[in-house]
Amino acid sequence: MKDRWNLRFAQDDWAYGKEANEYLKQIITELEPGEAWFAADGEGRNAVWAATLGWNCQVFDYAAMGAAKCKMLADEHDVKVSYHVKDLVDVQLSKCDLIACSWFHTSPEIRSRHMPRILHSLRVGGHFVMEGYHKSQMSRSSGGPKNLDLLFDLDEVIAELTGPAAPHMKVIQAEVTETTLDESDLHRGDAMVVRIHLKRV
Repeated sequence: MKDRWNLRFAQDDWAYGKEANEYLKQIITELEPGEAWFAADGEGRNAVWAATLGWNCQVFDYAAMGAAKCKMLADEHDVKVSYHVKDLVDVQLSKCDLIACSWFHTSPEIRSRHMPRILHSLRVGGHFVMEGYHKSQMSRSSGGPKNLDLLFDLDEVIAELTGPAAPHMKVIQAEVTETTLDESDLHRGDAMVVRIHLKRV
C-alpha cells in the first residue's frame, strides 16, 4: 500500500491537485489561526493552503514521496510546513488547535483505536475537521476505496470520535451529503461524503 502511494506522489503532477479540499477550506477559514496538524495530507495541499492563512502547519503521512512534493508546493507559496513521515499507528502529535484531514481512509481496527488517541493532542477549544467517502460511495466512480470496510459509516465514526477513548468532544457538524468533486481525475464527479466537525470542550 505504501509503495502505491509513493509511486502516485512521485509523478510530476499533483495527484489530487494543488488546491485545498473545499470542505476543509470552508471550516478552517472561519477559525483563528494557531497550531495545526494535517493527517495523511499526501502532497500537502491542505497544509500549505492553511499556512498561507497564518497557521503553523505540520503534516504526517506514511508516503515519503509526499514530503518532497509538499516542500515544492510550500516553496511556491512562500510558506513553511513541517512534514513527518509517520503512520497513524505510531505518530505522536504535539499540542495543537486543529487536526484536519480529507480522504483519510484506514482500516476500522486502526481508525477506532488511533483517531480518538490523536484527539487528545487538541487543546481545549481546538477543532477536528474531516471529510471522507461514505459507504454509499461504493458504486460511484468519483473516487474512494473500492473496499467497503475502508468507507465511512457516520454513526460508527462519530461513536469512535466521541467515545470513551476520546477526550470530551462537542459535535458541531456530522452529516452525510452529496457533493460534486473537482480535485483531479481521481476525485471528480458527484460523490457521497461524510463531513465531521468537532470541538474539544
